[in-house]
Amino acid sequence: HAEVVRVVGLLGVERSGPLAVVVRPGDVVGAAVAGLVRSAQSEEPGRFVVVEGSPEEVSAELVAGVLAAGEGHVAVREGEVFVPRLVRVPVGGGPVEPFRADDCIVVTGASGALGGLVARRLFFVHGVRRLVLASRRGGADPVAVRLRGELVEAGADVSLVVCDVADRAALADVLARFRGLTGVIHAAGVLDDGVVASLTPERVSAVLRPKVDGAWNLHELTADLDLRHFVLFSSAAGVFGNAGQGNYAAGNAFLDALAVYRRERGLPARSLAWGQWASGMSGRNTGEALSEDEGLRLFDTAHGIDKAVLVPMRLDLAALRGTEVAPVLRGLVR
Repeated sequence: HAEVVRVVGLLGVERSGPLAVVVRPGDVVGAAVAGLVRSAQSEEPGRFVVVEGSPEEVSAELVAGVLAAGEGHVAVREGEVFVPRLVRVPVGGGPVEPFRADDCIVVTGASGALGGLVARRLFFVHGVRRLVLASRRGGADPVAVRLRGELVEAGADVSLVVCDVADRAALADVLARFRGLTGVIHAAGVLDDGVVASLTPERVSAVLRPKVDGAWNLHELTADLDLRHFVLFSSAAGVFGNAGQGNYAAGNAFLDALAVYRRERGLPARSLAWGQWASGMSGRNTGEALSEDEGLRLFDTAHGIDKAVLVPMRLDLAALRGTEVAPVLRGLVR
């Protein structure tokens, strides 16, 4: 939180010219900072550049060249400059690691729209019989109570628990109560939109707690478990850097980086940086809204693609041709 808050202050104070924000490759905190800066770029085009690399590799000439090319994010590796681009991924046959009837999966943010949809999908389509539905209100939330009742009536073994996943001790207590956990789906999150200049430390932390703290707690507290699934519900807002969603973009960029971090250490992980859903996930300027059916089919499809980070979204590429698109889309829109 502190580093994102610090950079919020720097972006507001530094007005002498273009500002390059340098982050270390593979640094999950740096990834959060980069997500924040991408939103700042959307709010004030031409003022900021994210450079992945060492400070020694950044020069005024590099920054000028990046800005002239209309790029906002570059990675420098051994003197070579790379830019991020979204690319289509081939869809595999069956799931890389299918869900099984004997799985026991924790779903965080279970009282939210997407948490409920995924819990139903896991049981009714994938046959997962044991589900732990975690939310901040637990049984005090009528939405969560109805969800549990629906699943139990259909034959599922469902536990509804009160848990703020950002509270490490509370989460540890919950996880210790359930033996044989095989998966986590982290769908908790909140919004507090506002331009970067308006973000206070409290507004930053309010959004980062469920996303960042919750995901990191889950990462550390399940490290010794034999998990088969570790799925993070991220947002394309972190990829595109939506104006007015700097804190949200930071939190979601952290999730994407955490998935890569886990994969590099031989741990299961997949971050789904969702575009808009008609019934849930927010993300302005991240494609046309997905229907529930489209989103759930993409959720299934993602499990057949062996990648740490995927961006499931609906894009009308033909409509985007001839328009000014985010640099990250330039590989798709030509």
